[in-house]
Amino acid sequence: ALRVDPKYRAASVMKGSNYLFLGKKDLAKSSYETAVQQDPTFYEAYLMLGSLYQSENDKICIEYYKTAVQIQPKNPEVLFSLAYAEQIFDEPENALEIYRQMIRVDTSFYQALNQIGVIKQYNYKDLDSAIYYYNSALQTEPRFVEAWHNLGTCYEGQGNVTRALQSYAKALKYNPEFKLSRDRANALK
Repeated sequence: ALRVDPKYRAASVMKGSNYLFLGKKDLAKSSYETAVQQDPTFYEAYLMLGSLYQSENDKICIEYYKTAVQIQPKNPEVLFSLAYAEQIFDEPENALEIYRQMIRVDTSFYQALNQIGVIKQYNYKDLDSAIYYYNSALQTEPRFVEAWHNLGTCYEGQGNVTRALQSYAKALKYNPEFKLSRDRANALK
């Protein structure tokens, strides 16, 4: 297809996906770069590039995610990618701002509420705020195992063993194989 039309974006994307499947990340990156050169508004390729660099622990991923956000400023999935990268590369204030923006765009995006809780709990040691955000996430998605587990760790941090065990039990109700909650519940018993 690229021999017939060297500017055929879809072929570059497929080529990148095939390279990715084969574990050839550098060639995949090159193909996705070609795709964005062919179509600078193709935000999915920027997300793929961001994801590839993020998997290599390369902070350049943030720039790719920012470009995707410029193209799709109201897309919660795109915003989440950027916010999470900011979070893992130790920019919690930037991450919080983007997660809040996501919630303004889509109030049902429970993963953003959970991640705000994670930042409040681990970056700022504010367990009360973390509990609020975990509970907010659970109001939207009551089967969200990670939020139940995180809530349990907050209660555990406050010394409230009963509520911690209840939270871990909820996590295990929805995923009996969730090792983190199983280990914490066993440790508290």
